[in-house]
Amino acid sequence: MRILFFSDLHGDQNAISQISQQLSEMDAAFGLGDFASFGKGLEEALEQLDVGTDMYLLPGNHDDANELKLICKEHSHFTYFHGEFAVLASKTFAGLGGGIPGLPFGVSEQKVRQILNRFMSLENLVLVTHTPPYGTAVDRTWSGAHIGYQSLREFVTVVQPLAVYSGHVHEAEGKIDSLGVTQLFVVGPNGLVHDI
Repeated sequence: MRILFFSDLHGDQNAISQISQQLSEMDAAFGLGDFASFGKGLEEALEQLDVGTDMYLLPGNHDDANELKLICKEHSHFTYFHGEFAVLASKTFAGLGGGIPGLPFGVSEQKVRQILNRFMSLENLVLVTHTPPYGTAVDRTWSGAHIGYQSLREFVTVVQPLAVYSGHVHEAEGKIDSLGVTQLFVVGPNGLVHDI
């Protein structure tokens, strides 16, 4: 099963066009948020991505979660995926959107823990998140600051899912790291295709 992971389009027409072309060749896709910029252009960006491929969508810190929910209800191939999970090709994918508190769609560490607790017993788990785990190569900015979720790092350290795919940290796109046996991937507007 060919799956495309992408994030942080921010309404960029070139990036949207490139992802749209890739989508037609995929079995499924995960959009990890920030389709818009500061809440503007979400519907326009997603309209262009509706090419008939099933997509699981997370709100990023630039997206209005309620607007994203409504858009997903209007498109049969879109699934709102924050706090949800689905089994694809014998793997259980679970979604966590948003950014750290202080950002437009900020989610508190406490709320993140509540969501992740629902995923504790899932087998063959793959996490798809907007914000990566804290203190890794995949959440480090140009300045060296770490901007990930501490609660996500704790969860990954204990549960050891198969992988975590994240976006958010533009300068880390394409980087790979690990926490124990869990592989960490950062995707961006160029997308990442994996055969699952």
